[in-house]
Amino acid sequence: MSTSDRSVARPGLAAWRITADDNPYAEEFYRGAIRDWYAVSHLDPDRAFFTDNLIYQFGDYVIGRGRSVGQMLVRGPDQIRRSGLDSVAVMLDLAGMKGDADGRDVNAPPGSFHLRDLARPSGFRVDAVDAIVLAMPRDRAPAWLVDQNVHGMNMDGTPQISRLLTGHLMALLDAAPGLSVEEGVVSIEAALVMAERAFKNTGQLTTTQSAAVYRRLRASAVAQIDRKLHEPDLKIDQLVRALGASRATLFRAFASSGGINLYIKQRRLERARAALLARGGRHPSVAEIGRAHGFTSESHFSRSFQDRFGHRPGVLQAPVAAAPPGDPGGIRYDLLLGWISGG
Repeated sequence: MSTSDRSVARPGLAAWRITADDNPYAEEFYRGAIRDWYAVSHLDPDRAFFTDNLIYQFGDYVIGRGRSVGQMLVRGPDQIRRSGLDSVAVMLDLAGMKGDADGRDVNAPPGSFHLRDLARPSGFRVDAVDAIVLAMPRDRAPAWLVDQNVHGMNMDGTPQISRLLTGHLMALLDAAPGLSVEEGVVSIEAALVMAERAFKNTGQLTTTQSAAVYRRLRASAVAQIDRKLHEPDLKIDQLVRALGASRATLFRAFASSGGINLYIKQRRLERARAALLARGGRHPSVAEIGRAHGFTSESHFSRSFQDRFGHRPGVLQAPVAAAPPGDPGGIRYDLLLGWISGG
């Protein structure tokens, strides 16, 4: 059946799924749907036709994955004019392609990354379509991506930074339905930092760029952790899905804190200590405060608290403010009268 469905998960985040399979008009539907993007020809005659696309929008950024049978895709002057796009894109091609990007020959294996200026012509032959595309308006793109020489650049996916970027994009797509717009934008901008480094150098991220990636990711993770701090079953996998990052990337972002699990535990203990200092008398109890901050038992909470602060939580009481010298502890009438008289 040919279907086209659009749903808005939250303000600013939209998702489309377009499929065409097991339908005698599937090819016509497909050609019409993308006619303003590409001219399609040489569809693989040996495979039943299908196309499956999933696309998410985070602010000005659009990211999606498309799959289909082998074909020729040409983006020429007519398509450029009809689409009216002034955008650039980073593409992860999971199937491999051969072709031309405005005079630059492209012959890339599966798993390669490509840079595209959608206002310039290109044409490619693929044995299968399977690609993740991250696109954005030219005026929102980083400076390196709008350089006139990047159109048609490609890079294989074997270097370490390329593998990191592949994992990041795959995780981002998997987590996209549950991300806020802000979280999606942070994750996409981190991907662009990695992509820049990957195309300029095939080695490791520089210290400065690496710090930028992990700093942004850590800020988003901390916000997620604070919202779920009271949940005893808070899991790393939940954060990975919510942030659209790989486990390895998330762990590196918290390396300076001894790891993300230790960070969560310390955060809970700090919040619990503040709650103990704020309570009146002995209520709520130590056990209640421990449970409210994600600890499953009073004994676990007490041991962890002593390891962190050097004493048991039960000995901690709210500080009592000392009365000013010569004051019996009651109302300072002299100050009150001075305030009333404007002194």
